[in-house]
Amino acid sequence: MIRVLIVDDSPIICRLLEEHLHSAPEIKVIGTALNGRRAVDLICELRPDVVTLDQEMPEMNGLDSLAQIMTECPTPVVMISGVSRQAAGVTREALRIGAVDFVLKYTPGQDVSPDTLRLEIVSKVKAAAGIKVIRSIGHSTRTNRPKVRRLPLADDATVRANGVLKRTPPTHFLQSGVVVIGASTGGPVAVRELLEQLPGNFSPAVLIVQHIPASFTDVLAAQLARHTTLPVKEARNGEILRGGHVYVAPGDSHLLLGSDSRIQLNDGPKIHGHRPAIDVTMQSVVQVYGAKTTGVVLTGMGDDGSEGLVAIRAKGGRTYAQDEASSVVNGMPQRARERGVVDRVGSPIEIAGWLR
Repeated sequence: MIRVLIVDDSPIICRLLEEHLHSAPEIKVIGTALNGRRAVDLICELRPDVVTLDQEMPEMNGLDSLAQIMTECPTPVVMISGVSRQAAGVTREALRIGAVDFVLKYTPGQDVSPDTLRLEIVSKVKAAAGIKVIRSIGHSTRTNRPKVRRLPLADDATVRANGVLKRTPPTHFLQSGVVVIGASTGGPVAVRELLEQLPGNFSPAVLIVQHIPASFTDVLAAQLARHTTLPVKEARNGEILRGGHVYVAPGDSHLLLGSDSRIQLNDGPKIHGHRPAIDVTMQSVVQVYGAKTTGVVLTGMGDDGSEGLVAIRAKGGRTYAQDEASSVVNGMPQRARERGVVDRVGSPIEIAGWLR
């Protein structure tokens, strides 16, 4: 039994989360706290397995509460976040302090439905229960640290010779190929489980197409980077794919690949109600890499990804889909299996083994 403490200043949200969590027989809500200070006291007293923590609360906000939790009684924390850019910034800081995951709140007019929230919170609480967190020596939530200017990623290799920076032409075509991984509901956990199993010398480039709001793409990339030895970043328009690197498609942009292996982002019409769409990326990549393209469809609602696997299979590439037992939602993988274009079916960990 996974024992959960809910922390939110809204009694209505507390009841909603409790209903969602009680839909899973292996989860038990052992208490609620309406402010951050009370939350810290209850966590130290009740020792829950997982805590869901709201960002904005009276007396002590989510970040301050999280910092104290990590210092006094380390516990896996799943942040409950809004979808705004400000909320994304707070969530990014929470992951830095020690939160293990985040769930986006239901917001009218957004793509995140109440049923999606239920599936996400249940799957992420289950995953969080298996993560061991360690005591923090003390994190500062202040943001007045000196800012380091980020240099743009060079499109070609840069070497130093005799004190002079020289650029060498890149190898545009990756002989090891490209892996395209598509996911929707429950995807962040599944993608993380898969990437954790890939070695540091994994040579193909990896493209992640996850249905997620635009403000949270870089948050997802930062979270995934903590669980893999491979470099992970949000994809940028015009950059050339590099082997052994993981690129997350930005929210609200389709990710395509040019013949020179450069990433092309566009805001074309939504496909299957999504932008980025998994099918768009898979179909674009296979036009460049043919049989050296591998397609993976993970958990999610709908049928995005199945047409992409059809194209990859037709060009001789490899195709994998997540199994029903490990999927939060079996819609996308099942649709791909029904099309008869999946080479192998398994859990994210098994798929990672086949990719290796």
